[in-house]
Amino acid sequence: MRRTTRMRSWFVGAAAMAVAGVALISGTTRVSRAADHGDSPNVAGDQACDIADVFAFSDPNDNSKVVIAATFRGFIASGENVNFGIFDPGANYRFEFETTGDAKPDQFIDVRFSQRLSTAEAQNATVIFGKKKTDQFTAPATNSSINATAPAQVVTNNAATGIDFFAGMVDDPFFFDIPANNRFIASIRAGSPQPGVFQRGRDSFAGYNIMCIAMRFPKTYFGTVANNILAVDFLAQRASQSFNKDGTIKSKGKFKNVDRMGNPTVNVVVVPFNLKNEYNTGSTEDDAKGRFADQIVANLQSLGTQTPSIQTLAGIAFTRGDSLKLNLTTPNSGPRGGTNPEASFPNGRRLADDTVDIALTLVANGTPLGDNVNASDIPPQDQFPFFALPQQPRDNGVVDDNTRN
Repeated sequence: MRRTTRMRSWFVGAAAMAVAGVALISGTTRVSRAADHGDSPNVAGDQACDIADVFAFSDPNDNSKVVIAATFRGFIASGENVNFGIFDPGANYRFEFETTGDAKPDQFIDVRFSQRLSTAEAQNATVIFGKKKTDQFTAPATNSSINATAPAQVVTNNAATGIDFFAGMVDDPFFFDIPANNRFIASIRAGSPQPGVFQRGRDSFAGYNIMCIAMRFPKTYFGTVANNILAVDFLAQRASQSFNKDGTIKSKGKFKNVDRMGNPTVNVVVVPFNLKNEYNTGSTEDDAKGRFADQIVANLQSLGTQTPSIQTLAGIAFTRGDSLKLNLTTPNSGPRGGTNPEASFPNGRRLADDTVDIALTLVANGTPLGDNVNASDIPPQDQFPFFALPQQPRDNGVVDDNTRN
C-alpha cells in the first residue's frame, strides 16, 4: 500500500493505538478485538447496538456529494440472515456532524426502524434531520433473505434534502486477521516480536454479514464547514424500555448512548478495558475536555508510549473529539468507493482503506508490515451504497462458505 505524507503524519499517533492492543488493567492482560466490533462488556450483550465501523468519504463518481455510513451487529452467518437481519425498533441510530471547528456537534441525523411484522415485509426507516415534525422522511429498508441470490439494494432519494438513503444487510467490508494480530501483540509483550504469525493471511470477517445504514448527501447540505473539514461520529442509543400487551417493546424517555464510534481502533484499543463502558456513554465534547485523558495516557505510558506519540494521538482522536475528519476538498477517485492514496484514511475513511496495515507498520517502527489480508472477501461496489451484497446460503454441493477463521 502506498503511503502519502498525510498518512505518515498519522503514523506516530497510530503507533500508540497499535502498541496498546494489549491493555494492562489491574494486573490482567486484555487482548483487544479489531475495529469496533464488540468493544465493551455492555455492547457484548446488545448486538443491535454494537457498532462495527464508521465511514465518511466523497463519492468518487461525483465529488460534490459525500457518503456517510455505519455498520453494526456483525458476524451474521448467511444461514441466519432472516433471523438476525433485523433492525431493532427500540434503538436510535444517530449520525453527528461537526462543522464549526470545535467538538460540539452542530447537526444530526437520527434513524429509527419500524417493527418487523413478517419475514416477507421490509421494515421502514424514519430518517429525522431536524427538530420539527416535518424534518423527516420514511424509506423502506432492504429485506434480508436466505435465497441463493441476494435481494437488490433499495435506495431511496428524498427530494427535499437531496439525501439518498440505504439500510440493509451487507457483506462486512472490514478485513483483518484477528488471531494473528493477537498473537503478534502477545509476542511483543513477551519481549520477542514474531511478525511471522501474519503468514496466516486469513480474514476473520470473511463470509459474514453485517447491518448497515448509508446515506449520500450533497455537500451543500452541511452549509459552511470550517476549513472544509467535516467531523463525523456515530451513536447507537436506547431509551428506557418496557413491553406492550402485544409483546412489542415501548421506548420512553431520553435516548442514551450504548455505543459510539468515530475513528477506528480508539475505544477498542487505546481506551483501558475498565473505562470502555463509560467511554461509550460519553461524547465528543467529553473527549475534547479531557474526561478520559488521564486514564488513557496512563495506559499508554504503562506500555512505554512516549509523550510525542501521545500528543499526536490526542490531536487525532480527541481534538474536536473522537470523530472522522473528512476534508471535503480532497478529491476522491477510483473503484470500490475510492482508492486514490491522497484521499485515504485518516482523511475520513473509505471501505477499501487498509487501516490495519497502517497500524502494523507503526508497530514495526515504520518498517512495512501487514497482516496479508489486503481486501474484503467480496469487493465493495462502484456505485452507492458501495457496500457489497450480503453473503447468501450456498447452493447444493458448494462446501466453501468463505469463512477464514
